[in-house]
Amino acid sequence: MPVQNHDYQISSGIRPLQNRYGAIRAYLKVFTLSLKESLYYPDKLFASVFIVAFRIIMMLLIYSYAFRYIGRTVNGIDATTAIWSIAIYHLLLYAQFRAVFKTINDEMKSGALETQINKPYSYLFYKFWEQLGKGILNFFVALAVVIPLLLALLGSAPGVFSLSNLFAGIVLAVGGTIVSAALYMLIALPALWIDDAQPLYWISDKAVLILGGSYVPLAMLPHAFHTFANFTPFGAPMFATQMFNPNFSTSWWYLVLLQMFWIIVLGGLILFFFEKVRRRLAINGG
Repeated sequence: MPVQNHDYQISSGIRPLQNRYGAIRAYLKVFTLSLKESLYYPDKLFASVFIVAFRIIMMLLIYSYAFRYIGRTVNGIDATTAIWSIAIYHLLLYAQFRAVFKTINDEMKSGALETQINKPYSYLFYKFWEQLGKGILNFFVALAVVIPLLLALLGSAPGVFSLSNLFAGIVLAVGGTIVSAALYMLIALPALWIDDAQPLYWISDKAVLILGGSYVPLAMLPHAFHTFANFTPFGAPMFATQMFNPNFSTSWWYLVLLQMFWIIVLGGLILFFFEKVRRRLAINGG
């Protein structure tokens, strides 16, 4: 009997380990499949990159004229810095998780969530890796096109650019991607109660657009607005756009802490609401 108990304990310890490795394989598999899927539609890829390049050229023309007209910098920001900041915003859009909202929202409305929620892996992590696979190729292709375009049109990076700022910007870009995933997953979960969470998406997406610095760098706006944007989860996904600000070398760690705070808060809310979703489906026989 002691031997049998010992064998049972070993097998009980192995099963969770096997499940964990199985889940990791599932995440890697869906990431790979999503990445390959994006290769099947090169026309969509190049069309989206063309649109970003077009927007950047338009912003270049507008800001070059505006700064020549006013004849000075705004809060230490010149035309070159403004255009680079806006370009980073549009590049980061490819690494954001806006599309994961539609996936979760649609699966909740169609009932497809009921068949996936009991799989031997995390539904939310699965969707995270699926969406990351769909967007990562677009991001790197856009990066390979936009950076040379900016250097050709502007001649150089902003004067405050440095390798340390670049490293901090990459850290903030990764953190912003995680905040974005948490934000768009969270606003999709209420779809089980309100039938369609699209209005929540519209409000949140426009908030990211405004508070993330899509067409006007935050550093050019009043200090109170800039501070407010930094303290919201809607500005946090785009903190990397501030890497060309004059005071970025001394403030980037503060932005990292804010992102960590929002990752914890949004993650906690996701766990809370997702447990509610599980119970609701269990009660309804899902």
